[in-house]
Amino acid sequence: MSTLLIDAGATKTAFAVIGQEGLLHRSSTAGINANYTPEADIRACFSQFAFQYPDHPEIDTVEYYGAGCATLENQQKMRLILQDYFPAALLTVDTDLMVVCLALSTGQQSIIGILGTGAATCLFNGHEITSRPPSLGYMLGDEGSGTNLGKRLLTHYLNGSLPQDLTQRLEEQHQLSFQSTIHRLYSEPKPNQFMASLSPFIHDHLSHPFIDEMVTTTFRDFFSKQKPYFPPGIPWQLSGSVAYHYETLVRRAAVQEGCLLEQIIPEPLERLIAERIQRLQSTIK
Repeated sequence: MSTLLIDAGATKTAFAVIGQEGLLHRSSTAGINANYTPEADIRACFSQFAFQYPDHPEIDTVEYYGAGCATLENQQKMRLILQDYFPAALLTVDTDLMVVCLALSTGQQSIIGILGTGAATCLFNGHEITSRPPSLGYMLGDEGSGTNLGKRLLTHYLNGSLPQDLTQRLEEQHQLSFQSTIHRLYSEPKPNQFMASLSPFIHDHLSHPFIDEMVTTTFRDFFSKQKPYFPPGIPWQLSGSVAYHYETLVRRAAVQEGCLLEQIIPEPLERLIAERIQRLQSTIK
C-alpha cells in the first residue's frame, strides 16, 4: 500500500512515494504547467520518475497537485496522462494551490498564496477552496513571482534604466547583451524560465537601493492586485521559493499594503508528506 504525492510547479516537479514504513522515494524532474507544457515533455517527466522508481506499478493512490490545473479541462488532461502510468491507482488531480492549502491550513479561513516561479492566491475555508482570482500567467500577471522579478529587471536593462554598475554585473554574470536577451525572450522556448533564472542575481543585490525598491514594489503589486478579491482582515499564508528567500521584503510589502501575513514556508510538500505518513501509520495501530 503506497501513495505517490506529486507537486508540479513551473520549474520543478517533486515526487514522493510514502507507505506505512515512511518515505519510500523522493525525486524531482523538470516543471509542468498544464497550460503550456507540451504533452511530450509532461510524459517525459513521468517516464523519468517511472525509471527511477521501478515499483511504480504497485502504487495504489496518486495525488497530483499541479500548476495550470485550476480548470476541469486541464485536470482531465492530466488525469488521462497519469492513467497511462498508474492504470490501477486511485487518482486525484487538483491545482497546485491545494497542496499549499493542505500544508498551511490553520483550520480557519485564510488567504493562501504561492510566490515561486509563478504566483497565485485563493481563499481557503479550512476544507476547500471557495474562491480564487483569475490567473493571468507570466505575460499579463504573476506579480511578485520569480518570473515577474526577472521580467522587471530585464525591462530596466533593455530600456537603459538599470544603473550602470548593475548592468555591467548582469552582462558579465549571465553573458547577456541587448540582442541576446531579445533572442532568448522571443525566439527561444520557455522565456518564463529564463526570466525566473535571474532571481538569484536579484537576491544577491538586494543591498543595492535600486534593487531594493524594485523588489519591494513587485511584492506590493502582488498584495495590492490580489487583496481586492478577498474580504478584509483575513490572514495570509504563503509558500514558495520566492516568498521564502525574500521573506523580509515580502513581509515589509504586506505591512505596507495592510495585509496580515502569518506563515511563510518554502515547500508545502514536506508538510504533506509528514501528515500522510502519520495517517498511514495510524492505520497500523
